This record gives sequence, C-alpha cells and structure tokens, in this order.
Amino acid sequence: MSKIAYFKDLFSAPFIIPANLYRCRHILWQMIVREIKGRFAGSIGGLLWNFVHPVLMIGVYLFVFLYIFKLRVSSFSGQDMSAIYMMAGLFPWIIMSEGLLRGTSSLLENANLIQKTTIPAEILTAKAVLTPFLSYGVALLALMLYKVIIGGVVEALYKFPLAVALQIFFTLGIVFFTSAISVLFRDVIQLVHIVTNFWLFLTPILYSIPMLPEWAKKVMYINPLYPLVSIYQALFLQGSLGERHLLILTGLWALFFFIFGAITFYKLRDEFADWL
Repeated sequence: MSKIAYFKDLFSAPFIIPANLYRCRHILWQMIVREIKGRFAGSIGGLLWNFVHPVLMIGVYLFVFLYIFKLRVSSFSGQDMSAIYMMAGLFPWIIMSEGLLRGTSSLLENANLIQKTTIPAEILTAKAVLTPFLSYGVALLALMLYKVIIGGVVEALYKFPLAVALQIFFTLGIVFFTSAISVLFRDVIQLVHIVTNFWLFLTPILYSIPMLPEWAKKVMYINPLYPLVSIYQALFLQGSLGERHLLILTGLWALFFFIFGAITFYKLRDEFADWL
C-alpha cells in the first residue's frame, strides 16, 4: 500500500467508525439495554432502580448543598455558586467519568467477543460511553424540567440535545484513544483513574470561575472540560448555551478528540485480537 493510500485510509477513520456504529445501531442498543438490565437482575425493583438512584442522588445533593453548604437553589448568573450550578456540572461529570473509566477497559473486559465474533470493536467502546447517559440521564432531565417549568425557559429544551451531543463526541473521542492504547499498555487504565480523580478538581464544578485568581482563569482555557461544563451550567441556570467562544471551543475540543481517537482506534483495531 502506498503512503498516499495509507494516509487516505487512515484519515477516513472518523467517518468509518460512526458509519459502523450507525450500521450496528440495533446491536448497540440491545447491548446497552442488556447491560442496564443486568445491573438490576434478580432485584425486586428491576429497572425501576435505574430511575430511583438518580432521583435519590438529586435529593442527597440538594440536602448537602442547601442545608450544609447553605447555597441558594439557583441564581441568575452562571458564575454564581448555587445548588443548581453545582449539579449542572456534577451530573455531566458523573456521566462522563463513568463512561471514561468503563470505556477504557471495555476492550479488555470483552476480549472473548473481539476474538470470536466479527462485530466492530468500536461497538463495545461506544456501549460503555452511552450506557451512563441512560443510567444517569434522569438527573439531567430533572434539571432540564426544573428550568422549563420553574424558570419558564422552554427554549432550553431545544438547546439541551446539542450539549448532550457535544459531550458524547467529546467522551467517545477520548475513550476511543484510551481503550485502544490500553490493549497494548494495561497501565493506561490506572492512569485514567488517576487523571479522572484530579480532573474533577481542576474544573469549575465545585467552585466558580470568579473564585479563581486571574492567572488561573487564563490557564482554565487549557482544560478541555471547562467549556463543556460551562455550557451545561449556562443551560440550566440561564437557559442559554453560554458564551459563544466557549461553545465554539467545546466543538473544537470534541472534534479534535473524536478525530484523534478514531484514527488511533482504527489504526490499532486489527491488532486487538492478537494482543488480547
């Protein structure tokens, strides 16, 4: 294969992988549903626990933020500390971190499927990323309904899918890279756990931007998660997608991670069966 043909094939990865996910969308959906059902198999509540857990989580956070931290329920500014502000950052973070941790080890945990079946390996990684959206998406929908019903901002409903789509592409891109590399280097899984723990505190989720010194505000733009979290915070507090430059920055980060992750995954996927 010539170098031109090689690079042409390699850079087609960001289009081939989404095409495979769409082609196998029914299999992907069945695997997501089966995993969620498997978590509650044998329990009396069954799938009901999938909705109870996020609701209880909201109740606990509200209690802690309102009665221990003494925060307001909401605020008019996306930069002011409030219970909704913190949950607007925490819930997307919980979804992303679980997808990142599960997705990184998804290929190793499903080695038999990769070795014995012909389904695209990216299905397994995508399943690990998308499942938390169904598990904890109830919490995000609850915040969305709060904004629509209490805040009266119906427009937020139309903007909400864009924020979710950006997060999906953002997380998928990172996980395509980490899951592929973890097949060759198993230490990547431990590194991802460490980075994930630090990433929470390096992102304005438990604190607001005005609380930071000037130099830290400038450095924050290096954090890829900052603009994504700011979109959710603005959406659930103001009903908008926030500042335009942060929205553009989120799109650029999501595009960069997805292209880079897809290319890495596509380049290494033929070696997965051998290494596993």
